[in-house]
Amino acid sequence: MLTSLVLTLSTDRSLTLPPYLGRASHAAFLRLMARSDADLAEKLHTSDARRPFTCSTLWGAPRRGRALALDPGAPVFLRYTGLTAEVSQRLRQLAQEPPLHVEVEGTNLAVRQATLDPDDHPWAGQSGYEALAARHLLPEDPPSRHAELHFASPTAFRSAGHTLPFPLPALVYGSLVRKWNDFAPVSVSEEIHRFAEECLAASRYRLSTRAVAAKGRSVQIGFVGRCRYVALNKDRYWLGVMQLLTDYALYAGVGYQTAAGLGQVRRAPPRER
Repeated sequence: MLTSLVLTLSTDRSLTLPPYLGRASHAAFLRLMARSDADLAEKLHTSDARRPFTCSTLWGAPRRGRALALDPGAPVFLRYTGLTAEVSQRLRQLAQEPPLHVEVEGTNLAVRQATLDPDDHPWAGQSGYEALAARHLLPEDPPSRHAELHFASPTAFRSAGHTLPFPLPALVYGSLVRKWNDFAPVSVSEEIHRFAEECLAASRYRLSTRAVAAKGRSVQIGFVGRCRYVALNKDRYWLGVMQLLTDYALYAGVGYQTAAGLGQVRRAPPRER
């Protein structure tokens, strides 16, 4: 029921594209969904409910000035995740039978690979809600008190009517538990928000802010980088929920506008800590 599909793309000519393509990626995702299920694509487009998917911006192309520069043959990537069986089924179909091209910002990019296998790409993957819950809520060994997240695309939160570009524990894990309980067949206590607020601390971080063009002439400020959290309370259940949601971040994203490129997050691999 959980999938993270990575599409490896390329062009046969030099191209210049806008620096942030989250909305264009979202549009490309809906076109891909419509190839096999037009009704689903329309529902995903028009629903006011929480989005059961995330979309990355275009990754891998270098910035030159205020634009992305795509060189002939150089790989670039799009990533799409599914949080429901319905969306994940379509993403699995795309992994098995990928299209020849994906249109991004009016440009057709050739599809070189479509994968759900993390051995092919570190941001790919597939799992299930029950499997994640069993791994972290019924472990043989006590869960770790530490968790580190890699915020790969600009991430931000809405708090008290304001945008907050910093990964406070309660905002991060509150965002994740709301998505989990919206889509998972097994809910977890939303008191994790209180646990994160009172018992989790950011022990160290390497973060920087990024400005992203939004609608009209507005600018969205988010942060990227890594943040390591430590639990001050050794309660086994809450530590298990924290670790569960940390792994869930790969699929769910964190913060808002995760369907338009923001909040692409995963557990930081050991080699990157």
